Amino acid sequence: MLKCQFYFTPNQHICPISNIVFRSAIIGFVCMLLTCLPVAAQVNIFTGETMKQMQLQPGWYNNLNLDLTYRTGNTELLTLRTRFRSDYLSKKHHSFIFGSLQQGRKDGVFFTNKGMVHGRIIRKLSNLILIESFIQKQFNESILLDDRNLIGGGIRFAVRSPKSRHNLYVGIGAMLEHENIKDDEIGNITTRIVRSTNYINWTARIDDRLSSSATGYYQVHVRHLADYRILFEGRIMVHLTTKLGIPLRVNFRYDNEPPTDIKKHDLELFNGLSYTF
Repeated sequence: MLKCQFYFTPNQHICPISNIVFRSAIIGFVCMLLTCLPVAAQVNIFTGETMKQMQLQPGWYNNLNLDLTYRTGNTELLTLRTRFRSDYLSKKHHSFIFGSLQQGRKDGVFFTNKGMVHGRIIRKLSNLILIESFIQKQFNESILLDDRNLIGGGIRFAVRSPKSRHNLYVGIGAMLEHENIKDDEIGNITTRIVRSTNYINWTARIDDRLSSSATGYYQVHVRHLADYRILFEGRIMVHLTTKLGIPLRVNFRYDNEPPTDIKKHDLELFNGLSYTF
């Protein structure tokens, strides 16, 4: 099966955010949300989008997002955002590759320039336990990140409601992070460290017209606990028809020990139209 999905986003705003197991996971999820909202390692890939793909029948699935904003007059502004994702599902495996590029120019000068590519393989051991491995390459000029390379893996535990309208996943893993920070004041900084990477993902199909998801990551240097990062993505989708929907997404990133003169947090808000065919 082959499916292509295209998104048009007219508006984008960027700012420089077993009963015992189930109850424990809920408490952890709430605590992580409280931590993320008031307040980079791996980009947040395990999102509601991945959760949705995991429920599909075996086959190939692809989607492409193209966002373009142009403004002229007193200020000349051009922003471009592209995202591509390809998934392959079988009875036991789920593999996907994801890539994105976002660029923004104001009066001919870049104010944002970032991109990444991420590949992941997930193997189902049982209905509740999955193992996964991943690799990633990334850059982001706005946080002085010249190059980041990741390789890692972990284990994921699934908790589902009887009707599968509400899903909860808890993931625990580790990754090797090799990155190069390009700082004009103190020069290039190269690090190679091991981080613990942990996440909680929740998705819900509230009714035929409304669905939502939220994912929180906590990633910490295993030998220096003050060096941690928090990533959060939330999404609400209003389904107008079986093919047309209105998504609202929020991405939040918090780095407790960022490079020199870089703010600790970034927040992105996206809204638009989604069409599937």
